[in-house]
Amino acid sequence: MESTAADDRPEAVSADAGPAAAVPIDAASADAVSSDAAFDEVVAAVAVLAELRRRQREDPAGPDPLRRGVDGSLDRLAVISRLEASTAALKVFTTTEYLDGTTALTPPAASPQENTAHEMAAIAELACVLTVSEPNAASLLSTSHRLTTTLPLTLAALQAGTMSWQHARVMADETLNLDHAGAAALEAHFLDPAAPN
Repeated sequence: MESTAADDRPEAVSADAGPAAAVPIDAASADAVSSDAAFDEVVAAVAVLAELRRRQREDPAGPDPLRRGVDGSLDRLAVISRLEASTAALKVFTTTEYLDGTTALTPPAASPQENTAHEMAAIAELACVLTVSEPNAASLLSTSHRLTTTLPLTLAALQAGTMSWQHARVMADETLNLDHAGAAALEAHFLDPAAPN
């Protein structure tokens, strides 16, 4: 498997050029992060995956069929990894949209207890739909909110498939007790190639 990255900047998968083609992610492209763009990244990754599989099926032989099979598997695993990350970004956007919609539909709470009941109901509903525990659903809501409001470079890297969901969660956890400027500085240190060290 070949790589076209010339430096350590995160890369985005390109459906037209195959899994090795990449474009840098920087602060300007972080503004292009959206639910529609995340969905497009997932669709593009699935298209690349299908193309890789089609190529392997069309020409399974060759000078070294076993090596070709192994290389094809590695190429597909690379695309699947990017697909998982892009799908996680889409999940973040969809979770945030759910929370925003639920908040808009819920009448103002008359007491702190009623507010807590509304939050618990939203978490329980999300847990049920995702078939996860309520603590996992609450963590997803918290991380999604943090990524969409405070960590645009992290979300852009996740959407592009250059950062895993686990890495995005660590970034969200590590910036939890920082103010917005501190979180932006830490994020830029790791993800913005133009940021000073």
